[in-house]
Amino acid sequence: EAAEILRANDRGGFSVPAAGLYPFQWNWDSAFASLGYARLDPARAVTELETLAGAQWADGMIPHIVFHRPDEGYFPGPEVWATGTTPPTSGITQPPVFAIAAARLAEAGHVSGERLVKLLETADRWHAWFLRARRDGETGAIGVIHPWESGRDNMPDWDDALAIVPADHVRPFKRRDTGHVDAAMRPTDEQYKRYIALVEFGISVGWDQERLCAECPFFVADPGMTGILIFAERALANAAESAGRSDLAEAARAREAGLLAGFAALWSEKIGAPTTRDTRTGAVG
Repeated sequence: EAAEILRANDRGGFSVPAAGLYPFQWNWDSAFASLGYARLDPARAVTELETLAGAQWADGMIPHIVFHRPDEGYFPGPEVWATGTTPPTSGITQPPVFAIAAARLAEAGHVSGERLVKLLETADRWHAWFLRARRDGETGAIGVIHPWESGRDNMPDWDDALAIVPADHVRPFKRRDTGHVDAAMRPTDEQYKRYIALVEFGISVGWDQERLCAECPFFVADPGMTGILIFAERALANAAESAGRSDLAEAARAREAGLLAGFAALWSEKIGAPTTRDTRTGAVG
């Protein structure tokens, strides 16, 4: 059944998470899909990652959506994000599973040589970008400037920080998600207005990612994003060492050391676990 789902969502060089509701290439969904393809068609697994890598921005970010083909059934589409990239993409990112997937494909012998090195170089640029554009200066943890970046879109982790995002200025829009899925399973209209307000803020600063980190009304340090990046740095370091790129391995290990400190700074004695921190208000989850 899983193989049938993968094949149904295959669009050639990329996969969609769900036909209709999510008709484009999503960042971390593709990384997980590549691990599924590895059991069925290893060459196709590598292509999935290479297609995603092809959408990397010049600053190093790999965006959370790549709009390879037009589809009017999804909102917000490329015209709403208005990033001006080729191919068209969203203006935010997602958890960095890319290096983890690339390393596992390498371990299985599915990718090697120059193709592997290019994937690892892509991951290195993206990981370095996180420290420039998504690092909380107080804790050293990695944050998100939109709930959609986290991969845990509708979690209560974001509710308080999202509630204070100004949304009165948002232009009228028509949602498409509730046409595919029961509205009770989706965010409220009030939440969605704030999601779009954050997109419009990104447009207002020209999608300058470092300005977003400094000025966006929503910026929450996230143990989920931080922990995944730590794991991804370890995967990158090991794969790079095996591929003869000790420079990439050393860079990944150096970044990991700071990230570990950032992750520890999010620990909550009250909860007994790491938790989110609203960098704008100082409130913890």
